[in-house]
Amino acid sequence: MSDHSQSGSHWDLSKLHFEFPIPQRELRFKELVLYVAQECLDDPTYSKIKLLKILFYSDFEAFGRHGKPITGMSYKKLPLGPAPAAFARIQDEMLTDKLIRIVRRPVYDHSRQRVLPLRDPDYDLFSAREISIVDGWIRFFWNKNAKDVSAYSHGKAWKLARESDLIPYEAVFISDDPVTYQEVARVKELATEHGWKI
Repeated sequence: MSDHSQSGSHWDLSKLHFEFPIPQRELRFKELVLYVAQECLDDPTYSKIKLLKILFYSDFEAFGRHGKPITGMSYKKLPLGPAPAAFARIQDEMLTDKLIRIVRRPVYDHSRQRVLPLRDPDYDLFSAREISIVDGWIRFFWNKNAKDVSAYSHGKAWKLARESDLIPYEAVFISDDPVTYQEVARVKELATEHGWKI
């Protein structure tokens, strides 16, 4: 990531994780693409944009909850929200290996890409806990159009990165919720108690 002094945030790059050396990382990622694509077949608003966001949020939530993402792939900031950094290459490999096909569907004055699975995913690569996280994001984005999905993904973690920058997994701990009066009062209380300058 680049220097973020203009946004007032400073990352200690030596302590951040942009990817994880998970065994069979790319295989797990491809199988997760197949899983999400299969589970979203009946969602009339399913698109490649939605697929990429489900992958992002699933990996980051797994890291936030359990300290380990599902695939460990790196994600970068793109105009329409976070996306797997290697997705273009992996998509090409999956097309070549006949794991997926891509169809374009007209939506108003533009077209939407849908990544469709050509075989069932290998469920044995994932734990029930991991699949539960993915299913949660599939349900969350169900029936939301690409514009809404993209807008949702433009939270603070996305805003802190510059175009094409990798997003650290630790960004999952940045809340998009506004700070409450109670939180401000608690920080002041702790500051007084511990002698912090705020």
